[in-house]
Amino acid sequence: MASLKKRNGTYYIRFFKSVDGKPSQKALSLGTSQKREAEKLLIEYEERFERGEIDPFNGWSPKIEAERKRKKLSGKYISLEKATDLFINARSQANQRTKDNYRKHLKMLMEVLGRTMPVTQIVESDIRNLCFRSDLAAATQASYLRHFKVFFKWLFENDILKVELTKNIKAPRIPQKITQKTVSKEELELIFEAFDKYYKMVIEKGHVTKPEQQRLWFKPMIYTIYYCGLRAKEAVNLTWKDVSIKEKSTDGGFGIVRISNTGKNTSKSGKERIIPIRKPMYPWILQWYKDQGRPKDGYVFPSATGFDKWHKMDTLALSKSFKKFVKLAERVPNTITLHGLRHSCATDLLAKGVPAVIVQKILGHASINTTMIYEHLDVSNISNAIKGIE
Repeated sequence: MASLKKRNGTYYIRFFKSVDGKPSQKALSLGTSQKREAEKLLIEYEERFERGEIDPFNGWSPKIEAERKRKKLSGKYISLEKATDLFINARSQANQRTKDNYRKHLKMLMEVLGRTMPVTQIVESDIRNLCFRSDLAAATQASYLRHFKVFFKWLFENDILKVELTKNIKAPRIPQKITQKTVSKEELELIFEAFDKYYKMVIEKGHVTKPEQQRLWFKPMIYTIYYCGLRAKEAVNLTWKDVSIKEKSTDGGFGIVRISNTGKNTSKSGKERIIPIRKPMYPWILQWYKDQGRPKDGYVFPSATGFDKWHKMDTLALSKSFKKFVKLAERVPNTITLHGLRHSCATDLLAKGVPAVIVQKILGHASINTTMIYEHLDVSNISNAIKGIE
């Protein structure tokens, strides 16, 4: 496992491992003061450390890694076509669909500027002219720019370019409806299917050999967020003291989840709330509770790579994990987000006839007006309502 620590304005990555039953750690400078860049490197290096590709306890360091990359690229004439190949090969963690998408966008740039165009001669206006054509919708313009930003940032970070060419180019604003972020139960099942398919593949190939590498927390945690309407911060801070599960339900109830306000876990509205465990979530949280040894304290969903039950999961890692399987899932819009699960909970409860004031209490909204935003009906809701009065 690994974590970040900021010291004198610079981010360090701390690696942890157990040697003869005793915890050991190693802190190494990432050479950056930017949190976003440090978090990105944390995810990359932690995964490589877990796979045994790097050994920070035996000479490896981020500085050596950066020098190795610079040495590999220095002194070479790099055309746009060559830079494209290097960039895509460097994205070893990306799936093939993502790589193909980047190649498609960069091929469009090559068609305009030429495959042999030196990347050092590309200027900002070249990118603007391609991205912001009047015949493209705002969403398409944003998509083009998003791909080029990643590419040119990579060129800058690897010292191929002296400036980050697209840094000051802003994407057009795209109005996004809540319905674009929400996920239906059918779409959620497709995301879980993608999850199962992915891990079946990597286990068969021998890329994953340990339980902590299999994201066993994924389904029970996503179900909990979906059916309780939790924010990411609330989900990672949830402890077993906040959860009361009935192993045998005699009155139709399955237990409760309490979102409390403590020093470590403060809800956005500042309100403590109690959420009933819903029937579809119950078997998942119950089985997770049993698998964890029926704990009485500790985080409900601790970091899989932590030393103990009090090592908290990172919200960024949680969000990225969910988005990974959204993108892998077939027939599921990429606009779906982790926070969209909370939107989905509100929409589902209101569609089932739960009073808005109750939904407000479950989600912890400070104002009923926020809850009423979700009181929208889709075509099926309207059709069913009309059928009921005929």
